Amino acid sequence: MNRLAAYEDSETRSADTLVREYLPLVQRIALRLKAKLPPDIEVDDLLQVGLMGLLRAKDSYDPAQGASFSTYAGIRIKGAMLDEIRANDWLPRSIQSQFRQVSEAIESLDAQL
Repeated sequence: MNRLAAYEDSETRSADTLVREYLPLVQRIALRLKAKLPPDIEVDDLLQVGLMGLLRAKDSYDPAQGASFSTYAGIRIKGAMLDEIRANDWLPRSIQSQFRQVSEAIESLDAQL
């Protein structure tokens, strides 16, 4: 029983250390992504999902694949954020793409006229 408690404590400590070390990476990715998103999406939500992506990256990281952990974690963090945004969006991506095309056409016509 004591061994189990010591193992769980070391796992918690390593997760805490990991979060402290890579929190700036999560924040940087969230702020870059936020700049491209509508104003109704909050940075705090992106940070929360990004931290979950970081912890999942820790569990699935394989150093034998050749990538550094920060590179791997960055991809997983951004992917987790994008997955969450897409899951909470009620419009399919194809319709969003059409909206974007119409908006660009309107802007182009405004510039010409």
